[in-house]
Amino acid sequence: MGGAPRVLDLVRALRAAGLDVLMWAGAAQERMRIEAAGIELAAGELMAAASDPQARLEGVTSPHLLTDDDFNALAAIVMEDSVEGPVHRVGPPPDSEGVVARYTAGGTVFGPELVRHVPATRHARGARFHLRTASEPRPPGHDALFVVRRDGRLEPVTGDRPVAARQGDTLVLLGPGRPEG
Repeated sequence: MGGAPRVLDLVRALRAAGLDVLMWAGAAQERMRIEAAGIELAAGELMAAASDPQARLEGVTSPHLLTDDDFNALAAIVMEDSVEGPVHRVGPPPDSEGVVARYTAGGTVFGPELVRHVPATRHARGARFHLRTASEPRPPGHDALFVVRRDGRLEPVTGDRPVAARQGDTLVLLGPGRPEG
């Protein structure tokens, strides 16, 4: 979810790893960006359907709410019972209160160092997403975001679950970007 340029770049990496991706964004500019990138765009009523306690979002197996705002904490709560699998979102900074409680529904992705604005800042400084097989060494300064299992399952790296890539898996990494200054 979200049509920010960094999210589109991440989605391109996930597609290059062989995954089917469906995106959703509320802002018209983000929706146009998604369509221009040739990525499948969910219907505009996705959140309305997800907020209906009787509705199921068919075919949505594991939403990843990747923009860095309190909307995603709320969306995680709303979507939790509407999808087939777990809901994940970018975590809040450790010192943040935000509008929504820090430990609401939905697991957080990328671990405690890559909260809210950090992936966006790194991407703005030139960091890019890279794919590496599990057998290749991770380049210095690259953080693992996801493991794409050999069978096509996507598993996010979280603060609770270290990277446990196995032979035949692919890692989705975020590079370091240029230093500030």
